[in-house]
Amino acid sequence: MPAVRFTRNLWAVMFFASLGAGMFVTGCGTSGQTPPSAASDAGSGAETAATDGSVVEKTESDSNPSQTERVAYQSGMEIGEIPMPFEVADVTGPNKGKTLCYRCLYGERPVVGIFVRELDEPTTKLIQKIDSEVAAHQDEKLAAFVVMLTDTPAEVKQELEKVASENQIKHVPLTIYEGTAGPAGYNIKQDASLNVMMWEGVVKANRAWQTGQLKPEELSEVIADTKLIIQ
Repeated sequence: MPAVRFTRNLWAVMFFASLGAGMFVTGCGTSGQTPPSAASDAGSGAETAATDGSVVEKTESDSNPSQTERVAYQSGMEIGEIPMPFEVADVTGPNKGKTLCYRCLYGERPVVGIFVRELDEPTTKLIQKIDSEVAAHQDEKLAAFVVMLTDTPAEVKQELEKVASENQIKHVPLTIYEGTAGPAGYNIKQDASLNVMMWEGVVKANRAWQTGQLKPEELSEVIADTKLIIQ
């Protein structure tokens, strides 16, 4: 019996010794270090103390109001992809009446490509703002063009001419691409009413909205994206 008792005690000592060694190796209980979960909470500001001493949990959307459901909606090319050439029928601007490739014409210049399936008021205001941005950055050779994706090009031509005229859009040509699927490689979803991609050789910014999703306060965010392509 003494031998058995001695053996059991020996195994107990060895077990707790190995457990302590494991805790030391993984960093648990080590002074001067913050556990990963605590560091994450502290760094992200996930919780803040309320005035009554209680803890109020902050979500990501609380800390950054610009983060909305639209961020989860993905359409268009991934960042870093190379836009491929495609032809459009130009309705307004200096190339009015011609069929050409603006991707080819603009080359390696910083470009804002605006792909639309409908021209509602928010989308028209966005085009106006991009037009002003292009005018303000002529020295940086900023360029932009609008591509209307449609299966009935003859029916939308007059609409594009009217939008350009009434809104004094002078620096952004409005064009037509026949086919609602959009040009190959641009990956524009069928339920995307607006897709704005910006590139300078490769895509550096991409935002998309479904019908009615674009909010007036988001226009300034799109304009801010141009800083990613203007050097």
